[in-house]
Amino acid sequence: MTIERIQDRSLVQKVLPFLVIFGALFLLIWPTVEGIVSRWFKFDESYSHGLLLLLVSAVLIVRTVKRDSPVPGFYPLWLLPFALALIAYGLGDVLRVQALQELTIVPLLLGTLAIFLGWQQVKAFIIPVGILFFTVPVWDYLSWTLQVITVEINRLLLGFFDIDFEVEGVFVYLIGVGAFEVAHGCSGLRYLLVGQALAALYGELNFRCLRSRIVFFLTAVGFALLANWIRVFVIIYMGYETNMESSLIRDHDNFGWWVFAGTLVPLFLIGRKLEMTNAEQAPRADRGLPATDKGGYRRLWSGVAATSALPVLLLALLPSSAGEIKPSPDSFDLGLNTERYGPLFGKRLSGWKPQVRNPDLVFVQTVFDRGAVTGESGPEQQLFVGVYSYEYQRHRAELVQYYNRIYDRDEWLPEKFFRVMSPSGVPLQGVTLRSLSSGKYVHLAYGYYVAGLWEIDQWRAKLAQVMGFFSPRTDASLIIFGTACEDCDGEAAVGELVSDVMPPIVNQVDQHFQK
Repeated sequence: MTIERIQDRSLVQKVLPFLVIFGALFLLIWPTVEGIVSRWFKFDESYSHGLLLLLVSAVLIVRTVKRDSPVPGFYPLWLLPFALALIAYGLGDVLRVQALQELTIVPLLLGTLAIFLGWQQVKAFIIPVGILFFTVPVWDYLSWTLQVITVEINRLLLGFFDIDFEVEGVFVYLIGVGAFEVAHGCSGLRYLLVGQALAALYGELNFRCLRSRIVFFLTAVGFALLANWIRVFVIIYMGYETNMESSLIRDHDNFGWWVFAGTLVPLFLIGRKLEMTNAEQAPRADRGLPATDKGGYRRLWSGVAATSALPVLLLALLPSSAGEIKPSPDSFDLGLNTERYGPLFGKRLSGWKPQVRNPDLVFVQTVFDRGAVTGESGPEQQLFVGVYSYEYQRHRAELVQYYNRIYDRDEWLPEKFFRVMSPSGVPLQGVTLRSLSSGKYVHLAYGYYVAGLWEIDQWRAKLAQVMGFFSPRTDASLIIFGTACEDCDGEAAVGELVSDVMPPIVNQVDQHFQK
């Protein structure tokens, strides 16, 4: 009984410093962790494996602790990289760059362990903890590159067949048959993340040599990409052969996972072959004596106090990222030329509207050009003007975020992209959308107006948010113009609307936020 109590007391003494420091750290990083975990519960996206990998990570950590029996101490040199990671996290919070905060989560966790275990002990935890990096949503930034690569590979494959096709951006047009968009979900990101996680896990369990782990990991990446290329090609080819009637076109997720599973067979055969190499079969080197307690009880808790103070101090210094989220946006006091434009009922354009989450101010009008109406048939052309503004950037209420999209991808398909030049020389992004249900077209021109700066690309708009932090203006707006008509030149129509309406609208926005 006494021996059991001594063992329990020893275990508590070893675990308690980590509980204290991780508690202090999570006070700081919890909003970011909560955001990451929320993505894990979106089971139709690329990060639905997050919960499973969290469990795997926990099992690997327990396995490593039982195998190596690490001894906690205090290694103050590791406070420097830990502090640098905290600074990077703080910059991400100040500048509202969520990706920077997400990138620092795993380094902060490993940095905490390094402070109390030192390099010789913490390196055994790199994979058990680092595997969580494959669950962090920053991988979304690879999506566009993967989409472009997938399109180019399929352009090459389709060239070997007698198929009349054209490629424009991420669209593959089968002449006389239909069009395919290699969208975000077709980038292969989900297969890449799962393949990388499996490779890291397999290497941790079966390999001892770094070279074997690297070779196996790179092979897994190649097979994961190959699985997606095959999947997309088969879908396009079946669409061509069946005149777009194949069930794969409507439901191809399961098919993709079957193809991915098929590539795991040669992958694990290669892994087995690597296990049989001379380097892997050599006698296992002695791990040496366990690390000793570096500095004793008092030194350890001095380190706990110093390390815990850093995230708590940063939390106290950071401006609050929270803010009041209005239950419904206020109406923007803007106006159009009523002599030329007459109002129409509704705030949609042929069923379309942008997806904008938690704006502070909104101005939306669907109108018609009075001068274009002839006879009693009513307006043949509908016009749309929308301004969605945030007074300042904060958590869940910022211009560039995951939930803000120009169109619902489940309802609309982009057919063509173009540029629209405003009277002031500011270019706007133009896009023609086709409704998947009605087949109707809408033509849009939009731009991001951030602290007085114009951008048409989301990444540049995000950077403008960073620059806006040093500007007296804190506002950010999505300004969008649209037209819907049966027999008209949509690009010319939306360009004419921009030329006439954009200057007074932007002037009114400036007057509002420069008060």
